[in-house]
Amino acid sequence: MPDSQIRSEVIRADFFKEVGYTTVWEDERIISEGLKPRNGERVLSITSGGDFSLQCILSGADVISLDFNPRQNFLLEIKKGAALSLEYEEIWQFLGLKPCSNREQLFIRVSEHLSDDAKSYWKAHSEKIRSGIMLSGRQDRYLRLVAKVIKLIQGKESINRIFSAGDLQKQQDIYDKYWNIRLWRCFGSLIFNQQIMNHFFHKDHFRYARKNEHPAMIFRRQTERIFRDIPLKDNFYLFFAFNKTYPGPENCPAWLKKSNFSALKQNINHLSIISGELEQFIFSQPDNSIDCFNFSNIFDWIDENNFIMLMGETARVATKGARLCYWTNAINTKRDLAILKGKVEEISEDHDLSGKIYSNCRTTGYSSCTVGRVKK
Repeated sequence: MPDSQIRSEVIRADFFKEVGYTTVWEDERIISEGLKPRNGERVLSITSGGDFSLQCILSGADVISLDFNPRQNFLLEIKKGAALSLEYEEIWQFLGLKPCSNREQLFIRVSEHLSDDAKSYWKAHSEKIRSGIMLSGRQDRYLRLVAKVIKLIQGKESINRIFSAGDLQKQQDIYDKYWNIRLWRCFGSLIFNQQIMNHFFHKDHFRYARKNEHPAMIFRRQTERIFRDIPLKDNFYLFFAFNKTYPGPENCPAWLKKSNFSALKQNINHLSIISGELEQFIFSQPDNSIDCFNFSNIFDWIDENNFIMLMGETARVATKGARLCYWTNAINTKRDLAILKGKVEEISEDHDLSGKIYSNCRTTGYSSCTVGRVKK
């Protein structure tokens, strides 16, 4: 099929004219438990905030990180450059996760490993370097706004109490006694209304939204589940939203863990970064050439016909036994692998594994995750 027949549907959306994500909000267990990249395998990963692409190289896999928004790739370049040029503590300081008085000096060292385009971009946005780039993404600003509203509703003491709960039963008791108040139940209508989400994310994120329920109610239920029924002690995602950093060197994204720092440095050059559309790139790949596919939540913006065509190309370029994964935004209609029956028979979902990962997901905002297998 000529590659001109399928193109990105959202490449011109306003959201993608800047860095949308400086972190990955999807739960990384989809990589460690679902995709499970292995040494020497070839991985195609949507860049997004870059965390999953970096996580995949820890195993020794060769990773192609692809994004149609070059600014997301500039972000990944700067994370890659930090891994190449900085010590462990300096990476946290440079990214904005720890106090630092010399980020611009650290950037000089990091910039030696950037492409000319990435270097020009970050020099033109030096204020993001000074404040710490991990705090600059559009989605990250929205999540901090949500955290601020929760702080106003619950109070600092109540926030600290639930985060410091030693076990899930205590956490649930605190939630039921102190959190489940009328103002909290009205919270979703305030912060998750469509106008606010369109402002931060652009309406094209929700072009395939389900029509049967207001998004505020969906997100409120998810937020309640995260605070009540998912252990907070290892939820570095929520901790970051409230505190602009992570709890510690082993309670943070996999690529940032101190125990993984040696593997990160050793394997960082296994990462290739490409700006382009998945809809174009995948047609250019040879048969049986990719072992793992991290599609992030890209199918939120793709209609059913294009989804089927992309899955057909995925099956073509996938090796025997290849794995794939993707997420679905809580508001949008899931692109279910079941619709491939009779069209792309090689790909099927591992429902048990998908359900297990989703039921333990530590973040809000998704209605499902999908882990698929390619059988040839």
